[in-house]
Amino acid sequence: MTDWKPDEDCAKNFLYIEEVNSNEGLSRRLNGVPTSQTVQGLKKLIAEQLANPQGWNNISIAFADKELCDLSTMLSSHGVQDGDTIFFTRSVAPAINPPPYTTNNSGPVMLNNVMFRDLDGKTLTLHGVGLQWKVKQLRKKLGDEKALEIEYYRFLWGGKQLEDDRTLESYNFGENCTIHLVMRLRGGGIS
Repeated sequence: MTDWKPDEDCAKNFLYIEEVNSNEGLSRRLNGVPTSQTVQGLKKLIAEQLANPQGWNNISIAFADKELCDLSTMLSSHGVQDGDTIFFTRSVAPAINPPPYTTNNSGPVMLNNVMFRDLDGKTLTLHGVGLQWKVKQLRKKLGDEKALEIEYYRFLWGGKQLEDDRTLESYNFGENCTIHLVMRLRGGGIS
């Protein structure tokens, strides 16, 4: 007979975090994080893991395909349980690089493949996307071709949320780029 007893603390108060916009991003277990933690508190913990405690407000987090925006809500109010995985992205300044395509003066530059990945890992591909298009045109094409209600999704690329009135070229999009889809969190205050 053994005196071994399971350690209660090992079975609770931990979450996994995973960065969705980088192949070399952070993915690890955070111990000592109760689900009563606020969204803001978790953002600060993630920023500490990234060795940038002051950069917590540049982090967006999502759970179950929904962005967690309200900083004062507890994780448990979004259905987060011990051992769940929280996905995050970092907002970063755009890199100063030449565009990842070659231009010719014969007409608009078209991208043959633009991919979209949701938090479940499912990938959708659009073909024939103009680099001069605005993000809202890309949204419309994705919604029309893939029968998605795109108004419920945020588009993230390179750690940034894409703005509807900017062109794809302004984000330095290239062939085979992948845009991450995160559902917007619906809601409003209870009065």
